[in-house]
Amino acid sequence: MSTQPGFLDPELMRRMQALELKAREVAEGVLMGIHHAPHRGRSIEFAEHKEYSPGDDIRRIDWKVYAKSDRFYIKEYEDDTNISSIILVDGSRSMAYGADGAKDEDGNPVPSKLDRARLLACALSYLLLNQSDAVGMGIMGERLTGFLPPRARQAHFHEITKRLAGMEPLPGTDIARSLADLVPMIKGRAMVIIFSDLLDDPEEMLRALRLLRSRRQEIVVFHVLDRDEIDFPFQRLSIFKDMEGPTRLTVDPRVIREEYKRHMDEFIARVTMECDGRGIDYNLARTDRSPGRLLTSWLGRRQALSASGARRTR
Repeated sequence: MSTQPGFLDPELMRRMQALELKAREVAEGVLMGIHHAPHRGRSIEFAEHKEYSPGDDIRRIDWKVYAKSDRFYIKEYEDDTNISSIILVDGSRSMAYGADGAKDEDGNPVPSKLDRARLLACALSYLLLNQSDAVGMGIMGERLTGFLPPRARQAHFHEITKRLAGMEPLPGTDIARSLADLVPMIKGRAMVIIFSDLLDDPEEMLRALRLLRSRRQEIVVFHVLDRDEIDFPFQRLSIFKDMEGPTRLTVDPRVIREEYKRHMDEFIARVTMECDGRGIDYNLARTDRSPGRLLTSWLGRRQALSASGARRTR
């Protein structure tokens, strides 16, 4: 890479252009819109108090509460619809896995989990920014890195694309720690959108998701998995390597397939149930599924829920 300011590595530039082009192509085929409710400004309908965080509007501090408690709280309202979106992409080495020779629903070669997550994140950023929503992003590894604060400017899309295209697989995974790093960076309410294979300590990971949800943040999880990880189609004696450690195992897949699939099915079911029970939007994102159809299905479901909720309040 050139050390001169203002110059980009030609390979990074090529990856950026390819990712941006593909993301726009996917986004154009997706039903536009996440927030159905127009941004009407603040409701006069008071909802509850929230402890003040740096970046909150000081004009909304409740001074009567401060006089009684000596602590700062702000008033939140029912129609606080202008929330930011923060996209988190798992950059750990396990995300570099991709099935050899497989095709997706569109007949294209199935990419690695990281490449699929990159494309989905980039296309979703494009959709959100086109609605004038503020979008930020970060990369999850052993810590949260590469954080971009949410911005609503169209030019921000190129910076997000640059970060995504420049991602290299990171040595380890600590989703819980990455989410803990994110908490002080969130200003007000946000929709946190996670793209990850979730291959981490399930107890710590689920506890971190619960904590983030308890802070009234909206959470969307795209569980990115390769078809090999779900179906385990291997037939011959194979060497399986831990992509984030030195472990190698030589096994006959036919001997362990039933036990492996039972554990994987239980893991997916547990994460799904935990998310459903906490109001977290969980989505299984297989890499052999069309990215356009996956996002269209997700947006359509959100719109249906939004319309249903609106009818119930009339």
